[in-house]
Amino acid sequence: MKEEEIIYKELSYVVNGILFTVQNILGTKFQEKHYVRAVCKLLKNQNVPFRIEVPFTITFDGEILGKFRADMIIDNKILIEFKTTNYLTSDHKQQMIRYLKSLNLRLGLLVNFRIRPLQIWRVAN
Repeated sequence: MKEEEIIYKELSYVVNGILFTVQNILGTKFQEKHYVRAVCKLLKNQNVPFRIEVPFTITFDGEILGKFRADMIIDNKILIEFKTTNYLTSDHKQQMIRYLKSLNLRLGLLVNFRIRPLQIWRVAN
């Protein structure tokens, strides 16, 4: 991928730095909610806008099929899904793709804090 094709390059750089900082400080043994709280604190410190537990619905033919919550949306641009698992799977990636399409977002970061180094999958919509 060419450098000019990187989606939200500057914002991604800031967010990735925050994610790595959180894992470097907290390690790999906490629950997702603890990592979310730490990331929120650092985002606030850097004045990066974000929302957590963002509700959205899936509809079909005017009928609601399901209600979901996205872990975090950064600056209305990047969806972050937090995981604390032994490994990321294609199911995690497919969930991210469904969320991105439903929320009409271009980029998602699937982040696994359980292993070192921090595992981040960039998923484009």
